[in-house]
Amino acid sequence: MLLTILAQVSPSATPTTASKPTNALVSLLPLIVIFGLFYAFMIRPQRQRQRKQMALLQELSVGDEVQTTAGMFGSIVQLSDEFAWVELAPGLTVKMLRRAVIGKTGPVEEAEPGTTE
Repeated sequence: MLLTILAQVSPSATPTTASKPTNALVSLLPLIVIFGLFYAFMIRPQRQRQRKQMALLQELSVGDEVQTTAGMFGSIVQLSDEFAWVELAPGLTVKMLRRAVIGKTGPVEEAEPGTTE
């Protein structure tokens, strides 16, 4: 049905004025601007976060208080190239991937039972 409607359109319906040929750069300019904005707002910040996380993982040391991707807090008791052993509670040590550590924290202060903060 759409083809029959398009076939019925007469060629005289098109504008008779000759349009100027557009420069290739002008027609590509919107794409270049969109890519620039995409890079500035999405790619660059992600790369900065990745570099910051890699630097954090490289500077980990035994005794650091850390937070994991699972939301657990603990202190590092042993490190290898790929793994970190994190003590979550006295006597409870968990072996996890080093990249599961998302940040360093200060010493975890435990509240006394029965008190509110």
